[in-house]
Amino acid sequence: MWNWWSTKKEPPPPMVLVPPIFDFPPLAARTRMLESSYNLLFGKLALRCLFEDYFEEARHFSTRIMLKPIDDPHVDLIATVSGPLDRKPEEKIVGNALFRWQSDVNDPHTFMDLFVSNSEPVLQMRSCAYYPKCGFGAFGIFPLLLRNRVCSEDYGVMGLRYGSSNLSIGATLMPFSCK
Repeated sequence: MWNWWSTKKEPPPPMVLVPPIFDFPPLAARTRMLESSYNLLFGKLALRCLFEDYFEEARHFSTRIMLKPIDDPHVDLIATVSGPLDRKPEEKIVGNALFRWQSDVNDPHTFMDLFVSNSEPVLQMRSCAYYPKCGFGAFGIFPLLLRNRVCSEDYGVMGLRYGSSNLSIGATLMPFSCK
């Protein structure tokens, strides 16, 4: 490396460059307020999103399309289709669509979205409002159509959260549980 008289150059070290799937806001940041603060520690959310975006099972395919109109950047539609490459009867093709509206383009934490799938849950609505000046946020996750409601989370979850650089605390409740 420090041999000035040699004409032979060392090859650069090997590296893997992973491009982002979509531009701002990153998909991991779009649901941050809906996650527990424990899941945000030590980069757990970023690692989970990395594996969800780039890790595929062997002999399976996955495709994702994002439609975002140029005229109105407040809305977008993300469609995902995944399934086995060889058509096996025990494995089915899964299709999802997420329609999202956010009031401010630069604030991904205040939004409302509608999720449709051919698996569980069939239809789900999520909403989140975050006020960065005071650090408070409120969210709700409501499965509107579900084939089988087994646990109390299947009826909907609401929550409050406070986050600052020193403290993150929150509470969730299930107001529509049936027991």
